[in-house]
Amino acid sequence: MQIGQLNNLTPNSFGGGFSFLPIGGGQPGSLLAAGFPGGASFIGLLTQVLQSFTQLGQGWSGYLGGAPATPGFGPGGPGQLSPGLYGSGARPTGFVGYGGGASFNPNPGSSPTGHGMPGPTDPGEFASYLQAQRLGGSLEGKTGIAQRDAIPGTRFGTEPDPTMWHASVARNYAAQFAAYAIGADPLSVQGLQQGQNAFSQMAPEAQLFMQVASVFKGNLFNGPGNYDNPGLGRLLQSTGNGDLINNPQVGQTDVQTIGAITQALNRGTLTLNQVIQSGTIDNLDRYSTIINYVQSGGFRNDVARYESRLF
Repeated sequence: MQIGQLNNLTPNSFGGGFSFLPIGGGQPGSLLAAGFPGGASFIGLLTQVLQSFTQLGQGWSGYLGGAPATPGFGPGGPGQLSPGLYGSGARPTGFVGYGGGASFNPNPGSSPTGHGMPGPTDPGEFASYLQAQRLGGSLEGKTGIAQRDAIPGTRFGTEPDPTMWHASVARNYAAQFAAYAIGADPLSVQGLQQGQNAFSQMAPEAQLFMQVASVFKGNLFNGPGNYDNPGLGRLLQSTGNGDLINNPQVGQTDVQTIGAITQALNRGTLTLNQVIQSGTIDNLDRYSTIINYVQSGGFRNDVARYESRLF
């Protein structure tokens, strides 16, 4: 059993996008993450997991994003976090232990999915996020986004809990992927809002991928992780999605590359199995943990907890 620490203030590279530098103290929590074998057998396990998502996709499509997330945390709920979230041994109750024979529970608790992504309740959320992105130099190829650069008085600029702040950055990043995928401007407030609004109407695999990718690129669970962007560009070309690589930034920068992969997933010309088996993910163990975190409802609940705080 591996222990994945939630990294709070470490200025790690966000792969051509961001590093997370939140303001405020707080101890990093710990989540029990699954230990997996490496190599082909591990990829096979992830393939089986994603196949189960595909089979359930039709049943989920009317549910995803349709029900408000519950910000409460406690034992017994789908994907909720056990008491002592920030103490040793705390873990999402929807997570499944892996030993001897690996197994995966695609339906923890009573909820059929953990994919729903709550939108911001603070009207200044996306503007605050984009300001921090711009001032951190992300649009000029630098790798910093810091809470100190956010708009004062916004929730994004005042959240004291680093884990919740990381979750909010990931949610906003996922909205950027969605914005690009639907043809909106991923660098504008209006575009992010359009991406957020469209999110629940997108294909289940596209929803899952965007959330997993946004968390994977960040600091949670001992991140960040990186995709091979040129490799993803080649994957699009080799799978008949060459029309999505006309933008020269696809295959180079994160938002455009992951956004293009999302486009292909959303229209059904690419599968998550193909992405996982493409050799473009630098840490499959961590990737599987994040799939579990998103699918079990842990990510949704962390975002809901962030959204529930008064500011």
